[in-house]
Amino acid sequence: MELLLVRHAIAAERDHAAYRDDRARPLTAEGRKRMADVASGLAQVVTPTEVLTSPLLRARQTAEILARSWRLKVSELGSLGNGDHPGTLSAVAQRTSGTVALVGHEPWMGELLSYLLTGDPEAVSAPFKKGGAALVEAPGSTGAGEWVLRWAMPPSALRRLR
Repeated sequence: MELLLVRHAIAAERDHAAYRDDRARPLTAEGRKRMADVASGLAQVVTPTEVLTSPLLRARQTAEILARSWRLKVSELGSLGNGDHPGTLSAVAQRTSGTVALVGHEPWMGELLSYLLTGDPEAVSAPFKKGGAALVEAPGSTGAGEWVLRWAMPPSALRRLR
């Protein structure tokens, strides 16, 4: 089994007057365009069977851009929106094979990567740039600390792959 971890694209700035609820901040036009280019690059190196996203708007919009390039539907996974790494791992461990794309936020995506690799969300400092991605594989067990990093790329490298 593989997991593709992706941080959401460039979103509107935090502005309490415009977005009283931070969960409602959308992607910017530039964020949408750049993520479409990232999606084209990702499609060259990985083909997920499923896309799971944080319920926050900017992550969902990012997931929808990615899902279009793979012709997949998007499903929400609440634990991606609140940093519940055991909950995320439990949800994905129910899948038996294939590659699952997970779309979320910092610092949680970096923490999730560390949790998957070491069992500790703080053991490895692995921040994701907006639109950045990493692919991990569970060669056997899908428990925390049992995953292997296959690659990690910033969005600029992914855009060049398209």
